[in-house]
Amino acid sequence: MGTMNEIIMGLYEIEEQAGQIMENAAKRKQKLAESNRKQREDSVTELERELEGRLTILRSQLETQTEEELESIVKKNQEQIAQLNERCEKNLNQIAEKIVEKITEV
Repeated sequence: MGTMNEIIMGLYEIEEQAGQIMENAAKRKQKLAESNRKQREDSVTELERELEGRLTILRSQLETQTEEELESIVKKNQEQIAQLNERCEKNLNQIAEKIVEKITEV
């Protein structure tokens, strides 16, 4: 009869150990899940930082490009205005000369 008790006690011990093993496994699993979650969060944060950096670079490149384009447009406009002024002056001179001619003809 003693052996039956020993077997039962042995089974209880095995059950208890199995319970502890399962508990430890669950704890380990939770720790892994937490570290995995943290790793995922870290990599997302890293990606966000990288994207932000690239966006900043793109923005500054665009700003530089826009400034350069604006400068070139302004320069072209100034050149065109200068040409128009020259033509107007020539025309005005010609008109003035014709007026003087008309006056002196009389």
